[in-house]
Amino acid sequence: MITKTFINRERELKALEERYKKEGFEFIPIYGRRRVGKTELILQFIKNKKAIYFLTTSGSKKENKKKIV
Repeated sequence: MITKTFINRERELKALEERYKKEGFEFIPIYGRRRVGKTELILQFIKNKKAIYFLTTSGSKKENKKKIV
């Protein structure tokens, strides 16, 4: 069994937390190479917060809308 370990992202989590605590709305794009932990970073950040997480696929807009529950 493979176990996921979340490491070496304290700086990024701290930066997101600081922006989250500011008043108002901000859009923060998260980008980078494939397989470096962007999704896990987001999931760790929103843990224990009110959040909506929606991952789209390369399918059509209609296909992605069908996945919304």
